Amino acid sequence: MPHPLPDSQVERFLHGRHIAVVTTLNRSETPLQTPVWYLYKDGLIYIRTNSLSGKVRNIRRDPRVSFCVQDEYPPYRGVTVTGTAEVQAFQPELSSRMSRSYLGAIAGFFYMRLRTRQQIEDDPDTIVVITPKRKRGWDYRPQTPLLGRVWLALKRLLPPAL
Repeated sequence: MPHPLPDSQVERFLHGRHIAVVTTLNRSETPLQTPVWYLYKDGLIYIRTNSLSGKVRNIRRDPRVSFCVQDEYPPYRGVTVTGTAEVQAFQPELSSRMSRSYLGAIAGFFYMRLRTRQQIEDDPDTIVVITPKRKRGWDYRPQTPLLGRVWLALKRLLPPAL
C-alpha cells in the first residue's frame, strides 16, 4: 500500500516534467484517456492541445476531468487530480514555455516555429485549464528497502532482459 504524499511534495511533484494522462467523459459517459504534456502554474494545470480533439469536445460538453502523473520508474510515486476544465484561447507564450520544459531550450524554441502555416491552420491549438478540486499524492518509496532502490536505479542502466 502506498504512503500518502504530503501536500508540499504534491505541489513539487506537479511542477516536475512528467507525461500526464487526462481523462474526460465521452457523450456515452465512457472515459477517454489521453497522454499530454502539461504545465502547473499558480495552482492550475495547463494543457496545449488540438482544438478539434475528442478531449476538447468532451470538456466543452462536460467539464469534469481526472488528471494523473507518476514517476516513470519504480519505486513509483504520483499525483491524481480531479477537477473541472475549461477551454481557452491559444496562448503562444505558455505553449513555448511548455515546449521548452519538455524538449529543452533549443528544441523547444523551434518546436512551434517549424510548423507550416497549412499545418497550423488545419490543426488549431487551444489551451485547456484544469482547476483542481482534489489532489491526492501517493508514494511507494518509503516501503522500498535501500537495497531495492539501489537495484531499481541500476536496472535503468542494464539491458531489459536482466
